[in-house]
Amino acid sequence: MRSGRRFFAGSMNYNEGQPVASYQDPQPAGAGAPVCTTCRIRGETGVSSEETMPESPRRAKTKKILSPDDWIDAATELLISKSIDAVRVESLARELGITVGSFYYHFKDRNDLLSKLLKRWHERTTTQVLRTFEGRVFSAEEVLDEVLALPFHGLTARRAAMIEFAIRAWSRRDDMARQAVREVDQQRLTYYSKGFQGMGFGKAEANSRAFTLYSFQLAQSLLWDLNDDKARKRQLIFTKELLLAPRQK
Repeated sequence: MRSGRRFFAGSMNYNEGQPVASYQDPQPAGAGAPVCTTCRIRGETGVSSEETMPESPRRAKTKKILSPDDWIDAATELLISKSIDAVRVESLARELGITVGSFYYHFKDRNDLLSKLLKRWHERTTTQVLRTFEGRVFSAEEVLDEVLALPFHGLTARRAAMIEFAIRAWSRRDDMARQAVREVDQQRLTYYSKGFQGMGFGKAEANSRAFTLYSFQLAQSLLWDLNDDKARKRQLIFTKELLLAPRQK
């Protein structure tokens, strides 16, 4: 199988919808777990007292205006740091420093929040990515370099992996989360398989190679600190050659 064949690129992009660069030396793993600096709970101050009727002294505090994404961000943080059981409306309101009334302005109930959290995860990590790459073509080696290198994109990749594995842990005991994970897996695998079919592999063979590629991504995301840079490079080269090699008869 010649690596110059064309391949419709699409992948589980840990950069949430942004095109990924070609493989570079993996970033050192570091000493500990990554600290999230990109998902802070945001709040905007309300209008000044000069623009509105003055409030009573006890209620003269500046109000926060929160969007649905602020609540979803806060829920995601609790999901990662604790578990799905910790994601409660009252707990989120305390974290955000606001009353629960703001929550019910955006969501019907807790289940509505969780449903939208899963929908956003699906959209950002899968649907947007495939939409971005749709219609663009790369050589087999170029696309495999991009896809195989995704787990090595530093703190951004680790952050996204933390979210994904927290959702997968949740899916083991919740039907709604299980269905969301199943849909994401199926969408990614189907897209990968179509890519391999475009390279000349039969459907069954393409499905097997797509599964191998996806398994490598998930495993490497989970075991990101297991090996040093040289070992990771060897793994990438070996996996790439394995995926491009013709089937042994």
